[in-house]
Amino acid sequence: MLYLKCTLAVQKAIGLRKENLAVSTETEALLGNWYVNRFDIGHRKAFIFMSQSTLLSFVLFQGEIPTTQERLPTMLLAGLQQLLEMRGFSNEAIMRAIRHCETAAFAKTDSRTDLGSLNDLVHHYQWRIEYEGGLGLCDLTRTSCP
Repeated sequence: MLYLKCTLAVQKAIGLRKENLAVSTETEALLGNWYVNRFDIGHRKAFIFMSQSTLLSFVLFQGEIPTTQERLPTMLLAGLQQLLEMRGFSNEAIMRAIRHCETAAFAKTDSRTDLGSLNDLVHHYQWRIEYEGGLGLCDLTRTSCP
């Protein structure tokens, strides 16, 4: 089981209620549980996903608002697979990384340290995009962190 530890901004955006949140535990997933936040880049909304154990992160822009049952975990898997492919990982390594991500539950954030890292990454992405001239000129494939 994988836990998506959602900030209040994400909980509100996707309609998660407190009773829908599980108490997170350790996971067997190679990259651990994931923190998720929602933030603005220019006039667009974006989701940032950050591995709790490695701080590996990526940003996906919000199209339609995801639902709690389907879309957010699907976004995580698709974004993670794409990131690992862009970084040159083999299909076998990618499958090992996402193997335990098939079932996900939602939890609240539970570490100030991890939340601070997540917020630092949000500021990094915002700064980098602005520095490169905005969304129209920025190559987000080169902007992943760490």
